[in-house]
Amino acid sequence: MSSENAGIVISKSSAAAKQTFFRLKIDCSGDQDANAYFLNRELAEKLISIRPRMRLIQMEKCLVDVLKKLPNNAVVKNVDVLFNPGYKIDVLKVLITAYKQHPFSLIWPGTMYDGKLVYSEEGYPDYHVYEISDYDIICIR
Repeated sequence: MSSENAGIVISKSSAAAKQTFFRLKIDCSGDQDANAYFLNRELAEKLISIRPRMRLIQMEKCLVDVLKKLPNNAVVKNVDVLFNPGYKIDVLKVLITAYKQHPFSLIWPGTMYDGKLVYSEEGYPDYHVYEISDYDIICIR
């Protein structure tokens, strides 16, 4: 990461940032944290044990159950299972709700540009663009 990009923080608004005590922090720098916890496998194992129609309802609970095994404020990555288009969920909303129950930071599995978080690539079924200003998050580049 270059020194000119270090510490760039994008948030909903500066007024909201002053009033918010707890916000999900998303690292969009592309740097990998060697101590980050991988969630895909354990989360997928929890979800596969649930009937397909119930997975959407249980998604958030499964995520929180996996997170509760980690220390508070752990850095997590590899949450790609959440982006399965069959779930039809707002992944950022699920992550934010889970964060409120068990704090963590996330290494974003996609890219960030022009105030947007992007997952996957255009033309793929799991492709999605999230407008950062629509969420109570902090993105660090």
